[in-house]
Amino acid sequence: MAESDMLPPDMRAEISKFDATADETMKSIGRALDARQPPPIIYHYTNDAGLRGILESGKLWLTDIFNLNDPSELSHGFSHAVSILSNKAADGHLWTKVFAQAFEKLGTQRLQASAHFFVCSFSSSGDELGQWRAYADNGRGYTLGFDTKALESAFLSATDASPIATAHFP
Repeated sequence: MAESDMLPPDMRAEISKFDATADETMKSIGRALDARQPPPIIYHYTNDAGLRGILESGKLWLTDIFNLNDPSELSHGFSHAVSILSNKAADGHLWTKVFAQAFEKLGTQRLQASAHFFVCSFSSSGDELGQWRAYADNGRGYTLGFDTKALESAFLSATDASPIATAHFP
């Protein structure tokens, strides 16, 4: 007997409804990202040590999101998901509320342990004051321009990541 068969029928129906809505939301985001043309060149800001490492290794290094200068970005996004789910569950079945509470608890207690994402930051602007200050040694560093399509192809050939993982350029 599958675990899902042990759930009450109304809970299975709510989970199916949630899955369908979540799936459509993700597809909608994907369509929106696919519709946007990325800039032809994207820029990576770095300091002298970062530039040296890139030039010597020929590689871009990814950073654990929890080691960034603002690790709260993931928890901020998660808090929005919790808020949306809680609002939807408020008028729903008891089990929907239980799920929403468990989801919130997951975020507050286990998000860092379960969300091991690694990132490399790029910008569509090659001369952006905030980027110079934050990532390029307060203006004493470097910005490297990369051909967007070539970089995306290199990422995709090196990993099994989907194109959506490399398609968002703020």
